[in-house]
Amino acid sequence: MSDEETKKKRGGCLGKLSGLLVLALLVGLGAALYHVYLPQDLSDIGGVEASLTTPASPPRDLRAVLQKSIEGDYSVTLSETELNQWLTRELKLKQGGELAQWVSLKRVCVRLRAGVAEVIIERDVAGYPLTTSMFLQVEQTESAEGISTQIHLHGGGFHELAPIPTRGGRFGQLTVPQGFLIMVMPDFRKIADLFETEIDLGFQRMARIKIEDKRLVLDPKQPTRTESAGEQVF
Repeated sequence: MSDEETKKKRGGCLGKLSGLLVLALLVGLGAALYHVYLPQDLSDIGGVEASLTTPASPPRDLRAVLQKSIEGDYSVTLSETELNQWLTRELKLKQGGELAQWVSLKRVCVRLRAGVAEVIIERDVAGYPLTTSMFLQVEQTESAEGISTQIHLHGGGFHELAPIPTRGGRFGQLTVPQGFLIMVMPDFRKIADLFETEIDLGFQRMARIKIEDKRLVLDPKQPTRTESAGEQVF
């Protein structure tokens, strides 16, 4: 076989390989976009079903509950159902004011699973639901000076063997890396601004925060530690 024929054969193989790679990328992109436009299934979240969004008795005033917990120095447990019922009520009250420009906003809800909270925004676009979400994790460091709290905007790695990149949230049913949150962060900031007082009471002024399956446990009691006890992350 001549050198020219060999080069043609190699070029043909490289061309076919390049074509397959491009095709695979296009198929992957198409599948990703398809899952972006598929809304999340929210039926597993407490307090979002139609029968649960209008409880027999009004949900507790969480601001008052958290304030009394801090003043009385006792822990409080908030269920996923209670949090979502409260969010539904509060957002309805604010819909005509701060949220008037969000005409497509349908609801905001929270999914609580062990160690991770997922805040979900659902919109109605021409009668079709679209969802975006953001994962949250709480890391607390305990030392002789007290407890410091950090809120991480991610839900951990995609796999235990691949901790980087971290899971930032979901666009529809597609889980996306943390860096993609920059596209939706303004929406979540608007929601956070509406509940600035509750966020301060529940996350800044509580000594211990624990996200469990279907519930959030908050405790204002500061631990008693000696300076020699060292630092503990939990």
